[in-house]
Amino acid sequence: MSEGFRIPLIGEKFPEMEVTTTHGKIKLPDYYKGKWFILFSHPGDFTPVCTTEFVSFAKRYEDFKKLNTELIGLSVDTDISHIEWVTWIEKTLGVKIPFPIIADPMGNVSKKLGMIHAESSTSTVRAVFIVDDKATVRLIMYYPLELGRNIPEILRAVRTLQLIDKYGTVAPANWPYNEVIGENMLNPPPHNVEEAPKRLQQYKGYAWWLTYREIPKEEVEDTKRTIKIRIE
Repeated sequence: MSEGFRIPLIGEKFPEMEVTTTHGKIKLPDYYKGKWFILFSHPGDFTPVCTTEFVSFAKRYEDFKKLNTELIGLSVDTDISHIEWVTWIEKTLGVKIPFPIIADPMGNVSKKLGMIHAESSTSTVRAVFIVDDKATVRLIMYYPLELGRNIPEILRAVRTLQLIDKYGTVAPANWPYNEVIGENMLNPPPHNVEEAPKRLQQYKGYAWWLTYREIPKEEVEDTKRTIKIRIE
């Protein structure tokens, strides 16, 4: 990292910064106080993969809002380029981009958040930062320039993290479609010898360190509806 920048890590507070966006100047993370937000970077405006991603994010924007989650994009393009690009998307593809995009032509924000990798010294990789309503970084994903993101997976991540917080559980692979425990959620493993033998008395499971429990059926069904892939 140059200029003494240090990438924020999972579990740390999102760093304070003022950014210029297509919706005006915004102070992060305060602008989204009380909300979750997803900051995602893209390599460049007027590029094929990025255009498809922005359309997909826009089409699922209301699903993110139902999760009390806002979106904010970023690339090293200027605000003028961003505005021209989203105008092109709306006129040509009929999709309005409802969320702000950070203009970062000097790359300062991108460097601070670790979005410029060895793959390209001039473009941001496809980074995703999921930040919760307490301004804590909860998840970080990096995609290479040539691979578009899976928006339902990002929705699944937000929704599942929120349920983990709500019910004090942990989530298995592919939840809510897990191959071992189905729609159930896992219990965090106990960390002392007194609690360990009690787990299989309290919950279903395969071992004291691998137990699970149900969460309300409506939560599971709502998650399935939320993450469903939609082609329109």
